[in-house]
Amino acid sequence: MVSLSAGMVMNYNHKKVVILRTGLSIDGSEAVKVAPLTTRKPGSGRHVEAKTLWGTYWIPLGQVSDVKAAGVGYAGYGPGRLSKKLLNAVLRELDKGSQ
Repeated sequence: MVSLSAGMVMNYNHKKVVILRTGLSIDGSEAVKVAPLTTRKPGSGRHVEAKTLWGTYWIPLGQVSDVKAAGVGYAGYGPGRLSKKLLNAVLRELDKGSQ
């Protein structure tokens, strides 16, 4: 299995995602919290803009989910990870919505 850490850009269900949190568990299996990373700006809903060397991406906060880590794999292209500053901004926005 791939060693995962927060901020990494990976693939899940053939879609690019960013790992927001690790160390979770689903049905006794290791899990991670992920959010889609898309090049299309969401029309509505909360999102965070992520400017990288590869281009501008958006992270729709309404599509965050917990998934089994075994289903997450390498993206193979695009940004390899988000900066700590950007990851912290995403987590702050996510926490604002849950309060």
